Amino acid sequence: MKVTLKDIATDTGYSISTVSRVLNGSDKLSSSTRREIYQSAKKLKYPVYRSLNGEQLVDTLNVSLILTRFHIGEFYASFFHGFNMAAQKEDIRLSLISLKGSFENALERIETLSKTKNDGIILFAPEFKRTQYQKIKDILPEKYPVVSNGLIENPVFSTVTFDGYSGGFLVAEHFKKRGYTNCGIIRGAFDAIEARYRSNGFRDYIFQDSSMDLGWDYHGDFTFESGKEAFEDFQKLENKPQAIFASNDAMGHAFMEEALLNGYKVPDDIAIVGYDDLPICERHRPSITSVHTNYQKLGLVTMAKLKENLSNPNQEKGILSMVPVMLQKRESS
Repeated sequence: MKVTLKDIATDTGYSISTVSRVLNGSDKLSSSTRREIYQSAKKLKYPVYRSLNGEQLVDTLNVSLILTRFHIGEFYASFFHGFNMAAQKEDIRLSLISLKGSFENALERIETLSKTKNDGIILFAPEFKRTQYQKIKDILPEKYPVVSNGLIENPVFSTVTFDGYSGGFLVAEHFKKRGYTNCGIIRGAFDAIEARYRSNGFRDYIFQDSSMDLGWDYHGDFTFESGKEAFEDFQKLENKPQAIFASNDAMGHAFMEEALLNGYKVPDDIAIVGYDDLPICERHRPSITSVHTNYQKLGLVTMAKLKENLSNPNQEKGILSMVPVMLQKRESS
């Protein structure tokens, strides 16, 4: 049976005229009213039309992708490109917003966005703690759809991220198959849970294999500079590991550059594997083995979860979804 405006009115409790005005793009009503009616329309599978510069678009959502650590470089370029491609496939108008300054400033901006015609928020704030995510939830309207790409323990919002543990495990397994027994790791920042997942997967594989040894464990901070500092520490070792897992490509690239400058041959003297598989990995010589993370896939899963939250706002929140990763093998290992 065809869904009508009356069905949406019955589902929401609003009048047919109010439903009609919202679905025809009126901004004279509150954001909470518009959101509730749009949620009902999507749930009942009513075709929603909106206008953009006179062109009719079907079921187009306005979503803000909010980043708190946007820096010029390959990681964020790859991240946003993947999400932009996913948005095109999902018929979503995606706005990129970079928040800088204090958490209080970010909180105020997020609250303002939730009161506009925005249909939802995708939040990538890897440095936020659970208490901060809870504060964000507290200032948002009830049932407002938010999906996070920042991994935390016991998530507040539905969270979609890569399976970092499996990524680290795959690297150690690769080293085992290549015959490297004495291994090392350059970890990410102490407070980054994602860094712990990557290192835990790597370490767990090595510790359960009696033929392998983790001979060097260095704490970096995901920056290029910390990769250079890691190499300085590596140089001081008497028993240097044969293979290094850098838990992101920036540190791995920096470590490799320093190694090459100091006369090491890669992978003959030392094998190196990174994480993220940014474009530099394929262009570099020797090319760099890295854990491949598909940002378009991450975007598609994130947007599917956002639509699910929008159409069914009463579902359980805080669900963690892991996107699979794979190892892209190249010359460095």
